Amino acid sequence: MSGCPRELALAHLLLCLRPLLRAMRSAIALRDANAQKLRAAGAVATAISRGHVDTLLDQLGDLVEHRSISTGDAMLTADEQAAEQQLRDKAAAREARLPLDAIADQLALDAFEREVLVLCAAVELDIEYERIVAYLHDDIARRAISVELAAALTAGSLRERIGRRTALGPHGRLRRHGLITATPRDSGLREELRLAPPCIEALLGTPTDLRVTFRDPHQAELERSAVVPCDGDVLARVAASLAARRIHVVAVWGPPPTTRSVLGELAARTGTRLRRFAAADPLPSINAAAALDATLWIDTDAFEHVPDWLAETCRDMTPPLWLTGREPWRPAELLAARSFIEIPITLPDQPQREQMWGSELPEADRDVIARVANGFRFDATEVRAAARTARTLAAHHTNGHVVTASDSLGAACLTVARKHGERHTTLVTPRRTAEDLVLQPDLHTRVLELVHYFRALPRVMDDWGFARRVSGAGLKALFTGEPGTGKTLAAEVIANELGLAMLKVDLARVVSKWIGETEKNLDHVFSEAHDSHAVLFFDEAEALFGARGDVRHGTDRYANLEVSYLLQRLEDHDGVVILATNLRDKIDPAFMRRFHAVIGFPRPGEKERRRMWQRVFTPEIPMAGDLDLAALARLDLTGAGIVGAAQTAALLAARDDTPVRMRHVVHGLVRQYQREARVLTAHDLGAHAVHLGA
Repeated sequence: MSGCPRELALAHLLLCLRPLLRAMRSAIALRDANAQKLRAAGAVATAISRGHVDTLLDQLGDLVEHRSISTGDAMLTADEQAAEQQLRDKAAAREARLPLDAIADQLALDAFEREVLVLCAAVELDIEYERIVAYLHDDIARRAISVELAAALTAGSLRERIGRRTALGPHGRLRRHGLITATPRDSGLREELRLAPPCIEALLGTPTDLRVTFRDPHQAELERSAVVPCDGDVLARVAASLAARRIHVVAVWGPPPTTRSVLGELAARTGTRLRRFAAADPLPSINAAAALDATLWIDTDAFEHVPDWLAETCRDMTPPLWLTGREPWRPAELLAARSFIEIPITLPDQPQREQMWGSELPEADRDVIARVANGFRFDATEVRAAARTARTLAAHHTNGHVVTASDSLGAACLTVARKHGERHTTLVTPRRTAEDLVLQPDLHTRVLELVHYFRALPRVMDDWGFARRVSGAGLKALFTGEPGTGKTLAAEVIANELGLAMLKVDLARVVSKWIGETEKNLDHVFSEAHDSHAVLFFDEAEALFGARGDVRHGTDRYANLEVSYLLQRLEDHDGVVILATNLRDKIDPAFMRRFHAVIGFPRPGEKERRRMWQRVFTPEIPMAGDLDLAALARLDLTGAGIVGAAQTAALLAARDDTPVRMRHVVHGLVRQYQREARVLTAHDLGAHAVHLGA
């Protein structure tokens, strides 16, 4: 809804202030009556007499038993309630809400907390209210609302006052959500309360994002997932033990989205309130968890290195504790002092991923869901994000025909998968299809088989049990052959057929002369590919995956360590990895058993070259009609060589401002042969040799 007009916001504050002013009058009358009793007992400013003390004790005894202020003083009258409703109606007519109502609803404030906001707002509306506050405090220097005054002004008993004092403490909603600030004084009762500047502006009608501005930064709200990545029976037993307080510490180790999904389900089942652990200042977060009867959540990934003091702190704290992190953390002192249990995570299989997609996009086509569930191993949050993005893309499609969320889902998944920029890779958005890949028929089939292999992996690994027999869950392939024979193009086609992006590794940004840096960069490369759900492509792979040699120099040992690290990282990666090399013999033999396919790309034959020439001159290119495809197909060129010659021919034709003619193509061939350190002879061209001298 839009922002509330200032005149309505101010009128509402002033209206809500009326009963509080009546309460102030009652409090002032009570103060004067008590002061009169003290004077009658002989009290003077510079001394305390026995009669003075007896009168104070009588007053305190009355306070415990009786209400000090009439309930009606702090309530809106019937006329005031009607006036308030009129203000709400006027705001609604302008598609707005009264700010005090909006804040109270957003944060679930009770009547007393609303009173405090109005009381603190009074001194911001008119400075004269400070004099009234000072008189109520019997101290001209105390002009701000204190905890003592706010708690006592409309309280009916000492018990209620103490409860209100707790509500105004550091763990109360008003202070946790940043609505009010407290200035310390000699005692907690004397703390001065003031509205935080954003709260003043919001109450006066300034448009404010309440969810962002007034939030408890340490309150954790974890969403539930349609599929929980852990064993359901284990989760149920842990939930029952938590409810019976037989367990004090629960740990879940793994990727953050997965561990949070487990915690979210566990919190929902047990009704647990989670508080984040503030590593910079841990004591307030521990005390807040204890005061709010909440569970403290510590994510060990927040620390570069888990400090030694954390184990002792976790051992000695009172609140229940939930731990998460990519790597397990099991300090012996914690396990010896508190009951500890871990929940093992199990990554969703293909049917479970399809279930997640189906719950978020019930209108989507089942085949589309199966395809994206196979290609994008998203967690629950990513699935939700992709579903919303798909609907948004479909709603804003402008090509004149109806587009559904199913049609937009592939593009939406690619958008969600690109969470960050690429540090050591170059993103390639695949555009070329299987028709663009001109190879011998059997070789063409072998390349496209990799697409079917990857789609079948979940069934083979999970349903048929091969995950227990082999290591590694992804698909790895090695493409070998001379430059320009189609290795990179084949990798792009595979990515396109799978509906995935392709990350091409930039060797210049990966390889480092500093010991250990190359391994660190490679770790980033595989992490980028995993997070982006992209096909990872290593060109010139022999530079990284070269054979290990004898250790004759100090640096040889570190070079061998790089290869050993790559062996393990390649095996563990659960996506598609394609290596391309011109020098197969240079690849370390240990990698060979890890490849699902090793495909050699020979130089194209005459039939393939003819198709390449036909495809390279697309309909958009103006042609003179004298192109001799048979003669061109007889020339021994790779696909890259044909594209290079055709591009040069097109540039020459554009220079001459004419359609592409055979003479332009011949000149392009001459330049291409020169680039390859070869000579194009008249014999090669036959009847078209006349263009050599043109």
